[in-house]
Amino acid sequence: MTTQVNRLGWMLGDLSSMPDVRYAVLLATDGLALGHSESMDSDTADTIAASTSGFHSIGVALAPYTGGKNNGLRQVVGEFDEGLLFVKTVGHNALLAVSTTDAVDAEVLTYRMNGLTERLGAELSSPARNQGDEGGARP
Repeated sequence: MTTQVNRLGWMLGDLSSMPDVRYAVLLATDGLALGHSESMDSDTADTIAASTSGFHSIGVALAPYTGGKNNGLRQVVGEFDEGLLFVKTVGHNALLAVSTTDAVDAEVLTYRMNGLTERLGAELSSPARNQGDEGGARP
């Protein structure tokens, strides 16, 4: 990921600086990292984005079984031995992943994630990419 690609990383500063937050990654639903906390390197952000996309996809697949067939997914939270991972839909084809310790104030974090989503939703949206003609390279 180049510095140009991380041009959206500055938006994550408010979340990244919260107590007990490890990092934040902004990504497209297909796993492409769009921005990341300044505390992490681009390769790690790319790995997290790809994994987070898969985690989110599981939630999307389960959504119809927790409501109607058009039930949308807003957020997925994973609880691990040493922390939490919050994955929130922040725009069309865009997600926000935030990793925390298990001591984080989840209510405050979720409030700030929602605020970021509301303020910057249009900028955080990522248009769907396509393969082009006959499976050609992506634009």
